[in-house]
Amino acid sequence: MLYIVTAVMILVMAAAFIAFGEESADEINAEFLRSYGWEVKRKNIESARVNIPEPFDLVYENYNKLQLEAGLDLRPYAGKKAVRYTYEVINFPYDEPKNVRANVLCVANEPVAGDIMTTAADGFMAGLDFLEKEGAV
Repeated sequence: MLYIVTAVMILVMAAAFIAFGEESADEINAEFLRSYGWEVKRKNIESARVNIPEPFDLVYENYNKLQLEAGLDLRPYAGKKAVRYTYEVINFPYDEPKNVRANVLCVANEPVAGDIMTTAADGFMAGLDFLEKEGAV
């Protein structure tokens, strides 16, 4: 009986750690996005594990150009495992459909890169410094 109670306690503690860890990641990521002027809904709408390639392929070379423009650099994280969190942007300054998203790439629970994009077929992807470049900050 003691083993069952111990096992249940471990499962409950693990579930609580995962739930609070996810919330903490959302808070950290929202603060990271706020530092660039972005406001997002509190909870991520998607998260996915990704491997940052080493060496970078063409997609990551182009993505890193966006990062460099925003004062970030993915190169130190080449070959690392990451988590991409996606949030709904609530302060996009132009008349866009409500499908503007902010992605944050985290390595070891720390935001290291990100972008603003839309899921529309004729959509766009921009660096996190978009608001600054547009003079909206």
